[in-house]
Amino acid sequence: MPKISAPTVALNREQRRSALLDAAASLILREGSFTVAEVAAEVGLSRSAVYEYYSSAADLIADVLVDELADWSLALETATAAVDTPHERIAAWVRSVLDYVGAGRHALVRAAGTVDLPPTRRAQVQAQHRDLIAPLTSAVADLGIEDPTAVSMLVWGSVDSSITRIESGMSTAEREADVALAFIQGGLDRLAPGH
Repeated sequence: MPKISAPTVALNREQRRSALLDAAASLILREGSFTVAEVAAEVGLSRSAVYEYYSSAADLIADVLVDELADWSLALETATAAVDTPHERIAAWVRSVLDYVGAGRHALVRAAGTVDLPPTRRAQVQAQHRDLIAPLTSAVADLGIEDPTAVSMLVWGSVDSSITRIESGMSTAEREADVALAFIQGGLDRLAPGH
């Protein structure tokens, strides 16, 4: 039986899995992609040891995406739960998305998202990506707007434009949030009942 560095085999497996995910994420950010051999070298394992945890590089990338999207989703839920009114929740969601991008974390999602994932893993990642918009859709629904899902997708389109501007170096997260929110809130106000 191979030596383990943790008190239990289960904890050792979890530590190795975490190390593999961290190495894969680091390689994606540095290189845009990776091979199983490169991840193994980063962690100090043999290539065959990596295959004990992941059947392919695509499977490992899927777990990187799942973990990152779960963290991002939690950040958005936390940001929107900290305020009360629908307009404040929408503003908190927009600012949180753009702060995430401004911090450089979206580069991991964008780079890993270009990889061809196995169908079941792609469906899992797509479902998590849809979960990102759930706090926004809830806030839009609380404004009484008809078809909050469609309106939320339009808001996402505006925010995605801001993401492109931030990632291209044309603007900052703070500046884009101010401009995007002025645009978004104006549109939402016109769609809300009574306007």
